[in-house]
Amino acid sequence: MTEQMDATTEKKTRVSGAGVKTEDGALWLMRKQAKIDAETEAVMLKVGGGNFSLGIREAARRLRESGDTKPFSAKKHAERAK
Repeated sequence: MTEQMDATTEKKTRVSGAGVKTEDGALWLMRKQAKIDAETEAVMLKVGGGNFSLGIREAARRLRESGDTKPFSAKKHAERAK
């Protein structure tokens, strides 16, 4: 019986970091992809203390708290780029 059980039982492998709790206690996380420049990456790493995902969540929290959650404006972007 154990031989049959061993043959049909597959060992499940976990992704590195799976099951690790987040530093800020965030739950129900989603995996997303984004295209960013090196400067943005550096800022998010700095805000998150070396943890990119934490930096993104912290930056979003700060924007929510400051009330700065207006949608992207091409006009404002062009003014900043000058």
